[in-house]
Amino acid sequence: MHDTASLLLEAAYNSVEAGADEIRMLVVLEDGRVDARVEDDGSYALSQDPFQDGTTTKGEGRGHGLHIIFERSEGRCRLTRGDGITVLEFSAGDDGSFDRLDEALLPLFSMDACITVTIRKDGRETTVSRTLLEERDAVPDRAVGIRRFRTLIPSLAKEISNG
Repeated sequence: MHDTASLLLEAAYNSVEAGADEIRMLVVLEDGRVDARVEDDGSYALSQDPFQDGTTTKGEGRGHGLHIIFERSEGRCRLTRGDGITVLEFSAGDDGSFDRLDEALLPLFSMDACITVTIRKDGRETTVSRTLLEERDAVPDRAVGIRRFRTLIPSLAKEISNG
């Protein structure tokens, strides 16, 4: 079973595989629900039903990521493309996988991609970007970066929890 945070990782994999140079994510935690919006500038060839298991333009044995998101969100998702931007939106129950923000975000920022994630909770928000992590020497690509990441992210999470 995929937790809600791992759905962002599935979305990021799709974006990277589509050649995205920039991936922007918005995660809203509210009323026991997680609403996510993932935008990227990758190039996709969208099929009629991109959420059907096995639907892919990337070769045999692929095409499960969007289906996983579809199942986990109980169909509360959509994928649109326009003006060179692809947008994936989905909503799923808050299973607590964002309670430890460092654990939820570590797999995303371990990827060598230009990712920006904004987390909004109780009307407050914080944004984590590759640029911020580079400035703080907290890119989780080596042991010291992972340690700094695991210190930085909880401090940012406190900002949205405490205001």
